[in-house]
Amino acid sequence: MTKSEAQQATPDSAYQQKLIEFQQLLQAGQVNEGAELLDNLIQEYPEYSEAYYAKSLLYAQMGDVEGSLPFAQQAIRLKPKDLTYNNHLLGIYKTMGDGEAIVRTLNELLQYYPNNPVILREKMLMLHASDKSEEALAVYDEAIEAIGDSDTLDVVKAEVLIDMGKLKEARTLLQKWYHERSPIREVYGTLAFVNNNLGQGKQSIQVLEDGLTFTKNDFLYFDLADIYNNQKKPQRAYAALQEAFRSESIPYPEKHRVMTQIAASPDMLTLPQKQDLANMLVLKYPRIAENYNFKADILWQSQNLAEAKSLYLTSLGINPRQADTWRKLMNVEMAANQLSESIMHGQEALIHFPDNAILFYFTGVAYFMNNDTTAAREYLEAALDNSANENDYVKSMIYGSLGDLYHSLDMIKVSDAAYQEAIALDSTNASALNNLAYYWSIRKENLDQAAAYAKQATELEPTSNTFMDTYAWVLFQQGNYQEAQVWIEKAMKGEKPSAVLLEHHGDILAKLGKTKNAVAQWQKALNLAHEDKSVDVDKLKEKIREKKFID
Repeated sequence: MTKSEAQQATPDSAYQQKLIEFQQLLQAGQVNEGAELLDNLIQEYPEYSEAYYAKSLLYAQMGDVEGSLPFAQQAIRLKPKDLTYNNHLLGIYKTMGDGEAIVRTLNELLQYYPNNPVILREKMLMLHASDKSEEALAVYDEAIEAIGDSDTLDVVKAEVLIDMGKLKEARTLLQKWYHERSPIREVYGTLAFVNNNLGQGKQSIQVLEDGLTFTKNDFLYFDLADIYNNQKKPQRAYAALQEAFRSESIPYPEKHRVMTQIAASPDMLTLPQKQDLANMLVLKYPRIAENYNFKADILWQSQNLAEAKSLYLTSLGINPRQADTWRKLMNVEMAANQLSESIMHGQEALIHFPDNAILFYFTGVAYFMNNDTTAAREYLEAALDNSANENDYVKSMIYGSLGDLYHSLDMIKVSDAAYQEAIALDSTNASALNNLAYYWSIRKENLDQAAAYAKQATELEPTSNTFMDTYAWVLFQQGNYQEAQVWIEKAMKGEKPSAVLLEHHGDILAKLGKTKNAVAQWQKALNLAHEDKSVDVDKLKEKIREKKFID
């Protein structure tokens, strides 16, 4: 035993009391005070490992992996055999994607635990993940020679063989443990996967059902659901998931992980089935905010805006430190035309996240929808000012909305520049492409580029009547009336046409010499003109009276 290890055996009571105080500070949310306490502890007791480990955990929880690393390394220097410390260090290296450091750490652990199958398993997995499958198999051979048969290691070897395309070899390896009724869940899950991929669907189900009997491990219900889903048997997959979600032995993080996958997949389960699983989580874990988000997201997809809003509010009542939940709440309120409430919640969210560009953005959009262009400009420009660390998609979204706002304020050149910046950042920003093309067409500027942008917008969103109308109108301004008619008629096939769309249809028909039909479309537009302030009623009446297009 080293000197530092001997000292570690009997840390004094004052040191232990300080560690307890640290935990109390964290529970009270006093992170800075806790960090300062640990710094003092490390300075006063440099040979004790616990404070280094606690400091490393603190940095890791705050997302500072690089800051966490040296403290984890120092804790292990003081207590190199500690498996908890080493697992934490391995987690840091995995987050950093440092495969070499992981293998090095595992090799150091193997000096103390040379025949530990768990450590050997991790080393095999890491080598395989680093495209060193043959080395992983060599570790397996050495381990089996040293410790004898191991179902733990055979499962890992099977996974390596599966990735190498050697399914039959993997099946042979696992069948032995299946027949011996191994207590390891992965034996059954992996064997079922192999059987299913070899076209033996019934055998894969039987393996999992036997595994549930032999191991009493409810995690296998997740494997069973995967197989049923793969076999296009959604009702049975749903039943298996219900069993897993009811289980007392499956910890919440695993249920959360699976629910996240289910919620994100349009092909897994129906919306009522997803909602039922979300309900189960809410009832079983009522103090976890994210469970209410799952349920709210599903209700939103079902267009049940009122209940979705209520659940987002419940989630934020449990934990207001959820920026994306604030965004979703504001979106639901805007969809329900509850603009004042959306604005209020945007302002409340920004108290918790004062530098969040996305929250500034959605608050600005809500103000814009509420016709408060002064506040909209303040918040959208603040969104841009705080967007340095956002991706190009978010920046493009902000610039696109600024383009809309500046146009409404008759800041034409600034509006065009904002749209062009939005398109430069994200060439798939269909709204920016469409809006800039339309405004250019109205002003009869840059018509060739406008046509290219408008066409691209229709390709990105081929069901948008608005985008089809824009393309038709650009073609009209280019004098391409026949092609304009094709696109305006495509737009007319959608939902109830707007007054603008009807007027454009009439204009195109007039240019094609179809005067009677043109007047009929203008009359329909006039009947709807009270619903659309962008229509020039006097000019529309003049077209009807003169029976011709008037620019």
